[in-house]
Amino acid sequence: MTEATAESIAADAKQPHRLERKWTFCLYDQIFKPSKFPANADFHLFKTGIEPKWEDPECAYGGKWTVTSSSKANLDKMWLESLMALIGEQFDEVDEVCGVVASVRQRGDKLALWTRTASNEATQFTAVEQMSIGRKWKEIIDVTDKISYSFHDDAKKERSAKGRYNV
Repeated sequence: MTEATAESIAADAKQPHRLERKWTFCLYDQIFKPSKFPANADFHLFKTGIEPKWEDPECAYGGKWTVTSSSKANLDKMWLESLMALIGEQFDEVDEVCGVVASVRQRGDKLALWTRTASNEATQFTAVEQMSIGRKWKEIIDVTDKISYSFHDDAKKERSAKGRYNV
């Protein structure tokens, strides 16, 4: 082994994350961005076996945290951060989080984090725990505006149902 080769190997050893950075870039580059969808499109990622609809037994008694995006670029960033948090199981209440939906609309894009249980004394899942999910998601997507939580039951009855919780 020549001295130049040994120095090259030593220099490479000091940069252990070089390959990882390349793969991270490839991952980010390959994730489809919701901003590329036409108006009135929805894009979602849910746990296996759960469908993004109120009628799904896993979602029927739940609700969703919703945030409105200020720009297309912001929607893409929040979407990516939400995906990474779901895949990486960043929520303490990991069993309560069902998935995330990006909704592209002409009047404003939205992102919604769906949960399994809105608040239920029978299951001992409380509003405090639901608020914890909202606070964590707000931190993950890095928003300062309030985000609101609405129960699916309320939304079924009234299309423009107001949020029950805000963080």
